[in-house]
Amino acid sequence: MSLIRKVARPLLGAGFIADGIDRLRNTEEAADRLEPTLEELGSLVPQAEVITSDPRRTVQVLGGIEVVAGVALAIGKCPRIAAFTLMGVHKVNSYVEMRAAGLDSVEDLTAQRDTLLKNLAILGGLGLAVADLAGKPSLSWRAEHLAKQSKKKGAQFRDKTYKWAEEFGDDAVKTAKAFERDAAKSFKRAEKEAVKAISAAAKEGKKKAEDAL
Repeated sequence: MSLIRKVARPLLGAGFIADGIDRLRNTEEAADRLEPTLEELGSLVPQAEVITSDPRRTVQVLGGIEVVAGVALAIGKCPRIAAFTLMGVHKVNSYVEMRAAGLDSVEDLTAQRDTLLKNLAILGGLGLAVADLAGKPSLSWRAEHLAKQSKKKGAQFRDKTYKWAEEFGDDAVKTAKAFERDAAKSFKRAEKEAVKAISAAAKEGKKKAEDAL
């Protein structure tokens, strides 16, 4: 892990850890701030009643998620999943904060603008953390690179095989070409299966991250 990651991740996670602890310590106060947003959500999505019906419990869940995901991000444990989880929580926090802010004066508008810019900056930082592969190529890049290398090696092997088969006459060349066609079909099938497997793994990872919210 680079020095920048060692410093940046704890800094990014610290605010969420502190906010999560504050929520758990002052559940009633946090529930009062969150309740109008939950009522609005309940009117738009009746199926979310399990979340909107008990603001206190929802606050405790959000606080716990902030602490756990914040610590995970800070220590570099599944940092991308942790950052993705915190993005969801941060959106909720930003909306609640914006909804509760007063807009009665120019000073209020200025404060609201500064708060919005701060929240967007944090969201951008979390987005970078989600995309950060710590210098490692993505799974899709590795799959594509492997496919290209396989094709390159296959072409080299084909050229050598043809050259060798030509020494034995036309029948040997025909046999070699037949084997090549069969091998190409098998390779295409394997390539499709690999793409399907990678896509399924990516969807499963995204679903697990979304379920953690």
